[in-house]
Amino acid sequence: MERRKTVINPVSNSSSSTIKGLQLFIADLRATQQSEEQEKRIQSELIKIQQHFELASKKPNKGNDKLAGYQRKKYIAKLAYIYITSHTTKLNNIIFGLDQVVELLKSSVFSEKFLAYMTLELFYVHPLVVSKVTEQVAHQVCQDLAGNNDNIAALALNFVGVVGKLDVELARNEDVVGEVFQILRSPTSSHYLKKKAALAFLMLLKSNVHILTDDAQRKQSWIQRILSLLDDTHNYRLMLPVLPLVEYIAKYVDPTYCIRLLPQLTQILYNCIVVGTAPDGHFPSEFKFANVPNPWIITKIVSLLSVLIVSPIEAAVTSSQLVHSSNIDPETLGKLRTCVAKAIDLGTKQWNDPMEKIVLNSVLFSLINFASKLEPSQEAVSSSVTALCSLFTSGEINIRYLTLDSLVKLCSLSGKPAIDTVRLHNLDTIFRLLTSERDTSIVKKVVDLLYTFTDVNNVKTIVEKLFNHISASKHPVDPSIKSDIAVKIAILTEKYATDTNWFVVVSLRLLSMTTLSTLNDDEIWQRLCQIVVNNQQLQKLTCEQLLRYLNDSRANEALVKTGAFLIGEYADLVIDKLSVGDLFNLFADKYFVVSNITRAMILTTMIKLYRMEPRIESVVIKFFQLELNSLDIELQIRSYEYLNMIQLCKLNGNMELLNALLAPMPPFNTKSNPLLKRLGSLPSSGGSATMVDLLGSSDNETDSNPNTPVTYSNGTRPPPPPPPSRPIKSMATGGRTDLPGSSGSNGIPNDHDAGAEYYAQQKLTANWEEGFVRMLSHRKGILYNSPLLRVIYNISQPQPEQPSQLRITLTFVNHSEWEVTGISTEIIAARTQDNPEYVLQNILPPSSTRIAPHKRAEQSFDVIVRRPFNVEMSPLVNVFFSCGGSTNLVTLKAAVGVTSTLLANIHSASALSLPQFVSRWRTLSEALGKESEYSIDGVNLTRRKPGGIFESGSNLATIAQTITRMGFGIANQASVPNTVFASGIVHTKSNGNFGTLVKVKYLDEASQLSITCKTTTPGALSQYVVECMEYALTN
Repeated sequence: MERRKTVINPVSNSSSSTIKGLQLFIADLRATQQSEEQEKRIQSELIKIQQHFELASKKPNKGNDKLAGYQRKKYIAKLAYIYITSHTTKLNNIIFGLDQVVELLKSSVFSEKFLAYMTLELFYVHPLVVSKVTEQVAHQVCQDLAGNNDNIAALALNFVGVVGKLDVELARNEDVVGEVFQILRSPTSSHYLKKKAALAFLMLLKSNVHILTDDAQRKQSWIQRILSLLDDTHNYRLMLPVLPLVEYIAKYVDPTYCIRLLPQLTQILYNCIVVGTAPDGHFPSEFKFANVPNPWIITKIVSLLSVLIVSPIEAAVTSSQLVHSSNIDPETLGKLRTCVAKAIDLGTKQWNDPMEKIVLNSVLFSLINFASKLEPSQEAVSSSVTALCSLFTSGEINIRYLTLDSLVKLCSLSGKPAIDTVRLHNLDTIFRLLTSERDTSIVKKVVDLLYTFTDVNNVKTIVEKLFNHISASKHPVDPSIKSDIAVKIAILTEKYATDTNWFVVVSLRLLSMTTLSTLNDDEIWQRLCQIVVNNQQLQKLTCEQLLRYLNDSRANEALVKTGAFLIGEYADLVIDKLSVGDLFNLFADKYFVVSNITRAMILTTMIKLYRMEPRIESVVIKFFQLELNSLDIELQIRSYEYLNMIQLCKLNGNMELLNALLAPMPPFNTKSNPLLKRLGSLPSSGGSATMVDLLGSSDNETDSNPNTPVTYSNGTRPPPPPPPSRPIKSMATGGRTDLPGSSGSNGIPNDHDAGAEYYAQQKLTANWEEGFVRMLSHRKGILYNSPLLRVIYNISQPQPEQPSQLRITLTFVNHSEWEVTGISTEIIAARTQDNPEYVLQNILPPSSTRIAPHKRAEQSFDVIVRRPFNVEMSPLVNVFFSCGGSTNLVTLKAAVGVTSTLLANIHSASALSLPQFVSRWRTLSEALGKESEYSIDGVNLTRRKPGGIFESGSNLATIAQTITRMGFGIANQASVPNTVFASGIVHTKSNGNFGTLVKVKYLDEASQLSITCKTTTPGALSQYVVECMEYALTN
């Protein structure tokens, strides 16, 4: 239904649109001096409104209803104002008016309907309101969307867009969803409504993604309609709200449908960045902001392209449905790289207008973050890094933050070229930024950047700078930043230390800076204990250094915990420095200034010291007896059990019990650093070889991954204190964690061929088979014909020395009197994983997305035949286009079979003589028997299409001609009547070449054929050849 054209902003400023009663009520509230007076005025008004509403609800006849639309609007406006001015606390006092809000919603007056929708948008944040009126509101929304008034439909779309995520039932209402989509797809809908419909549909989809995922047919047709909204590459107004919808579909529904947009999106991006900013570029001024063409369109397109294109690193852990830069056609890839280079050029220039500079920087950040997915050259990466580093001196905090964020991403995705440019030319600038910057978020990004490009060569410098920032910063350092820096120092020293002494000194220095108010981080000292236990070379050195720290009365609790664990375990290594009695006294002094958890560890250390030196028995027993009266139950039980252990050893006269219970700590068997989990999404740093790796691998079994720091425990379980007498329930237990690469997006396992599933979902267009059959026997011809579009194919061979590679060129001819717009294609292979039979390469986009009447556009792609396959698995071609207000999809099957590789030899096919044919036939029979043979009888020659060449009588010459066009050589003979003997060579890329012999016998009486084929290899190749010939001869 065509909508009535109405003014989009019909709200009048005349006095008739004002609500005087509301104005007086607001004035009364503002005039009150005390909150009690205001509350009294509100309560009196609520009573008055409720009385009017109750009176109106009792009227049986609407004609006698004294509550007119104006009065109802006035009272509901007062309720909305009370709700706002009371900070939403009076919902229960005004909820009685919901029914009247719904009544107002049914009004045909724009101002009344506007107020009703606005009030419901305010109230819908409360589930109680949603549960009471959702059905009535949904019904009215459907009516408003289906009406012919654009202004009222716009109000309904606004409402859906605002509350779509608040009311799940609204997103599940098929009528609402259908009406919103109808406005979005209808060619008669105004662009104003389509923009609102796009945003409303996006909100519904976010609330209920099953709108597009449950029904495969709806999914294909609706997504096609949505993507067609981008066909008009110059309609930037509609493009802006549609792009977020397309990005959501690519992220959470199915990216396959959106990949065909790559050339189209690239051209739009190119027009905005390169053409639009050129001195002679003619770009509409209405679409420029701060002299930059469509900055919002640019950033949204780049965001969508970032979803569709994956970098080499991301390709290992994401779905195979996404596009790698190597699969993008050279023209599109070149335009994208040109856009990045132009953005860098514009972003590094000096501009007088500060707003223009901000906009250009936004464009620069978005494109540089995206550039790493295009496999740029080292020069391009270095240029990007240099451009970003030039922004360090910006006075804008946001610019500096975004610069650092982009550098972190660029270094992690582009690797060595980006890292070298940063650390070799800009390291001093980053250090100055670390010491001078006061904004916490920027300091955190600086630390992330330093972590990203740390390696063996610069680890000492960077760690020292990080220490200085924690301890000697000019400005107070946020505790969260200190904790973050401490974790990174611990990881970096473990991974890149080349000197054992430096590693121990740095680790203990880090622990010495740990306090309850800043770096109280148990995982740091626990990780150090893991490393020391697993590396014998570190044990003596670490214990000696710990003694130096523990002798200081200011030693913090983290050092005490580390000392209690390691010295208790390796006290025999330091008794030459300090006697066992002195060690006992040292820990006894620390005991009463630490927490109960640390005290429990010290108690265990004392029992270990007693096992080493029984002469301290008396002081140990006294200490344990003292703790029997502790207020902490754990300390009581532990002291009691340790006393019993000592008593049993005295009764037995030996220390065998303690030796068994306090056996040396076994090595930890972790293969990952638990501190790495604290980094979140931050990638690993840039170096590789580490000292601790080598130490770990020499003492214990390690995995072969050079990026795995050390092989200790299972990662999620921290090293416990020395074994207590009973299990500690607060201990975390390790669990199996799925690796990021264990499944693709949407939960698809890696061994699942999503491409094959997508291939099977396609529905071929009517009359597709006519062109398919023609392709088997003709090198060029018409693949598809309709009143709007004709598709012509041409099969060639780009490299004669590689006959297994075929190039298929498609020509699209506009047969209509209207322009064809938004033409794009999708070439789909039957299989894309697990050694597919053929692969598609060099897929170029159509030469133009617009085709004028009776004009044409071309596209080509290559098919490389790797192994024999059934012709039914030929590639599919989806052609999307809009013409005359309609959106169209044509799905065709491009016939590529094992006989297609014969086409290269049509003109040079050398036919065997009949004796040669018979001799080779006999040889194959003797060598392979029936394993290489396939035959079919009773093939009906009557064409399915009326007027076919075999419709009447025998035509053996035509049969021979068809076989010759397929690429076979025909034996010239007359001794065997009604029989054609043919031979040829099938070429494949991986499996080599195979000879084929075919015998076709024609039965004139029955107008039938029998076809028999033998090949030089056993298997299904002979069957595939026969099936191709059957298609070509009988359809």
